[in-house]
Amino acid sequence: MTATNTTRTVGIEKSKIEVGTSTVLTASATSSTPAIDDVVSGDASATASTTAQAAILNSKIRIGTAGTLNATETGSVGAAATTTTGDATASASNDGPTGGIINSTHRPNQILIGTDAVVTATATNDAAAAAKAVDGATDATANTGKVFGIKNVGLNAGQGTSLDASATATNTAAAESVGLPPGTGNATATAGDYAAKVVGIYASGGKGGYNPPPSDGEEPAPEAAVSSTNGDHSGPSGPMTIAFGNSGVATAFGDGVFNATANSVTGAADAQSLAKLVAGIAVGKTRIANGSEGEEVQAESVMKSMGGLAISFGENGTVAAQGTSDANATAETTTGPANATVGIKTIGGIVDVNKLPGAGPSGAPTTLTIGKDGDVQAAGVGTSVAQATSVTAPEMQDVTATTNHSNVVGIAIDKLAIGENATRLFAQAFSQQAATAQSTTSGGDPAANAANGDFVAGVHDTKVTVGKDATDPLADAGLVASATATGVTTTSGSNAAAGVDSKVVGFNKGSLSIGENIVGSGVFNATAASDLTASASAVTGDSSAQAGEDGSDTGTARVIGLNRAPVSIGKAGSVAAAATGSVAATANSVTGDATSDAAMKGVGIRDSEITVGTDGNVSGSAGLTGTASASTTTGDAAAETSLSAKGINNDVRIAIGQAGNVTGTASAADQGTTGAAVTGDADAESELKAIGIHLGSGTPISIGTTGNITGTASATAPTVLSTTTTGDATTEVESTAIGIKGSRGSSIGPGLSGNITGTGTGSAVGAANTITGLATGMTDALVVGIKKVNLSADNVTAQGTGTYRTDATNVNGDASATSDVMVAGLLGRGNTASLSGDLTATAVLSNIVMASTT
Repeated sequence: MTATNTTRTVGIEKSKIEVGTSTVLTASATSSTPAIDDVVSGDASATASTTAQAAILNSKIRIGTAGTLNATETGSVGAAATTTTGDATASASNDGPTGGIINSTHRPNQILIGTDAVVTATATNDAAAAAKAVDGATDATANTGKVFGIKNVGLNAGQGTSLDASATATNTAAAESVGLPPGTGNATATAGDYAAKVVGIYASGGKGGYNPPPSDGEEPAPEAAVSSTNGDHSGPSGPMTIAFGNSGVATAFGDGVFNATANSVTGAADAQSLAKLVAGIAVGKTRIANGSEGEEVQAESVMKSMGGLAISFGENGTVAAQGTSDANATAETTTGPANATVGIKTIGGIVDVNKLPGAGPSGAPTTLTIGKDGDVQAAGVGTSVAQATSVTAPEMQDVTATTNHSNVVGIAIDKLAIGENATRLFAQAFSQQAATAQSTTSGGDPAANAANGDFVAGVHDTKVTVGKDATDPLADAGLVASATATGVTTTSGSNAAAGVDSKVVGFNKGSLSIGENIVGSGVFNATAASDLTASASAVTGDSSAQAGEDGSDTGTARVIGLNRAPVSIGKAGSVAAAATGSVAATANSVTGDATSDAAMKGVGIRDSEITVGTDGNVSGSAGLTGTASASTTTGDAAAETSLSAKGINNDVRIAIGQAGNVTGTASAADQGTTGAAVTGDADAESELKAIGIHLGSGTPISIGTTGNITGTASATAPTVLSTTTTGDATTEVESTAIGIKGSRGSSIGPGLSGNITGTGTGSAVGAANTITGLATGMTDALVVGIKKVNLSADNVTAQGTGTYRTDATNVNGDASATSDVMVAGLLGRGNTASLSGDLTATAVLSNIVMASTT
């Protein structure tokens, strides 16, 4: 049987409305679209869909002074299919334009409204699909589609006007199958899809076509003229414009919820939660097609619409925008394979997707401009959980859980400009993900992947300018990702990977220019944090856990406070950029190999020119921790921790006009790296690098009058241990800690008076233990206070302190322990020092090397 319900609900459509002052215009569209098919014998199919669901659609509106425009859209689509002896299919979807105020064409309309007006556009939608069968397969799809508070509709408003646009979409898909006879009961649940969008204010990206070359004897076809307006209150064919007078307020929120659950007994379980874009304010992708099956090209194209978005305020403008995604996918089966996937491509506060890494050609620029005093806050927040479980998955059939938020950004546009004072400038991006794959008794291989290749940034590729003063500007980014794979009797083994090749940046590319002072605390903060955890276990089979890096050519996880973004402060103000990160990898096996890799690179300030006109401080810090553990009984065990931390890593100058301090702090702490085996080889490797301040060739740090320059680095590994009974045990420690490091021609110093201090501290304990194999312990370390820098100061203090121990112990075989450690206070290469005070250089080393056999 089949149940089909299709609806279309629109409050106002294809209308031209002009009203006077103090008018309240209310448009609403509310619908409930259910479809239910419940049978005993045979297939069951239920389809619920909408072709249009909008409060105002393709209409032109003009309202006078003190007017109110309320557009509210609420929609619910639900499909339920239930059967005993057949297949069940349920589909609930929005297939047409959905939202509060919608223009479904590619050229934006314009709302004209007077002073002291209120505009509200709200879209709230849910789609729910449930499919249930006893003897058959089930398929449930719930997709609210593309939901917008406002789409392709601009605003031209007088002073004192507020705009509030919000979109909420909830997608719930559930598929349940028993599957008799065995193998026939696959369950598939999909919430959303790869094209789903949930956006408060949305402008379509540019659109162009391929202009073919003229045939012989013909003149080239002229490009279509681009008019400045479309007439009748419609906006320009270039950027969609939202323009306020003085004292305007714009708020925009996009909230997407995606839940997919698939349960089977004898078949496969597949659950997916998917979306393309969840944002407060967004500009879509620019597309240039050649007219042949939509193939995108960039050469010889003619733009039909430029895309882009221009938001402007006269004085005293306020903007708040946030995109929030909450996605879950759960797949459970007894005797089949299981797959759970969460894939959200972009989550943003204010974002032009054409600015994101790897995007194609862009159209018109996306800008936010406030003439005088401005308050801007934007955030992108994503959380997701993917869980796949099988009791006895078939041999060679995987149990996989994967979650990705490919791009999470607070602000990513061309320009953000505030004419005088920024009373608030806040951008944040946060991503939290967990993937769990479990094969509880025997069969397939569990694989869990979380946040691999993801990008998270508070501000990305945006030129930010403030004409006068800025109050406590902040750009912040955070990633928390965990992957857990648990297997018992696997075919090949268990694999878990978290944050491999991920990148988390507080302020990435673009620039920040403040005309006069930073007020409030007086500090611009760019902060980034990344926390990655991977755990894999198997009884029979290999186990592999990678946190941050998978040991191949794939990139290492990076966390950076300020990355390739020039900062200019006209008068007084400070810059503080901090990167913090942790990686933990654990791999356990009984009868297979165990491999764990924990790796991350962290930088506080990277290749960013910083200039402060008068007084201020510049500080960059990077603090990383890591741990790796691999253990097995009958296979080989290998554990590696690799951390690289640099407080300031600059190829361009840092200059303070008058008084101030420059500080770089780096810490790389291996909290334990252990490889443990019984009948196989055991390897443990710790590779640490910490540099407080690292300057490129010819790169200066200058302070106009008085100030101090301080670089501090610490690399510590208290426990690096390999242990086995009948195999070889190998432990390797590589450690570098340098307080201040330069390259040829690097020079630092205050103009009149100040001190320079460089401190490097390194320590490690490495041990290799076996009974009948070969025991090898190796240490290679460099610890320096100041290296290869030209110095000019009152006093210079350079100190290097190293404490190392290398042990190799064997009962019945050979043992080899070697250590090569260099510690220096001040280490130069033809460098110069010009001092008016004292130079203190100290090197302290304790290095114990012991090899023993009985």
